[in-house]
Amino acid sequence: MIIFIAGTDTGVGKTFISALLAKALADHGFDVKVQKWVSTGNMKFSEDCVSIYGLLGDKSAITAKALQDKSASGSDTAPYCLPFSASPHLASEQAGVIIKTEVIQDALLRLESSCEILIVEGIGGVLVPLSREILLADLVADFKLPTLVVARSGLGTLNHTLLTLEAMRHRKIRIAGVLLNSQGGEDPSIVRDNQRTITEIGQVEVFGVLPRVKNPLDALPLIKPMAYSILSVLKDFKRTAET
Repeated sequence: MIIFIAGTDTGVGKTFISALLAKALADHGFDVKVQKWVSTGNMKFSEDCVSIYGLLGDKSAITAKALQDKSASGSDTAPYCLPFSASPHLASEQAGVIIKTEVIQDALLRLESSCEILIVEGIGGVLVPLSREILLADLVADFKLPTLVVARSGLGTLNHTLLTLEAMRHRKIRIAGVLLNSQGGEDPSIVRDNQRTITEIGQVEVFGVLPRVKNPLDALPLIKPMAYSILSVLKDFKRTAET
């Protein structure tokens, strides 16, 4: 079972949510693995995947070096790591690397077959270019991946989130729901209305709002019920696809 974690933008908390979701599902007894197709600003390994596996307490990679090796560039976990911190299309051009969709798909299928739940963290927003020819959302649609959208909880998120949902629906991507992530300092009345408005206008379930925390594990009790709800949606998607 795969879930893709999409963002409405860069810096909305995709890694934070991916890590907490992975930890919550692993604590529930599932064999969980993570993947990030393209990591930019990283040369030898995906820092995001290292941080997620570190939070998981991965017993197969108990040292920092082992975590880095598990998330090394060219591995199934992190097929492409590129040094320039930019959109994948530009970072790959700067590095003289061609991002090949078949490489990503092969890695995806291998990891999917090796675990019960695979969490794939996206890159930037859903319409970020992987190359001059293909957008991230195109690949998610081609692979038919159910997707959770991570969005900011405060002012400005309505436009970004509704545009993201529209772009995904245009490509017939199955939307599992939206999870709002606090950046800290938001007006509570705006956050409440954002949750309601995204639900009503976006016609999608908003699983909740995660607060800003110093230690990600402090948010674990909050995300666990959300994780079970997300898992239930994924199972419904799977049953529908099989009928």
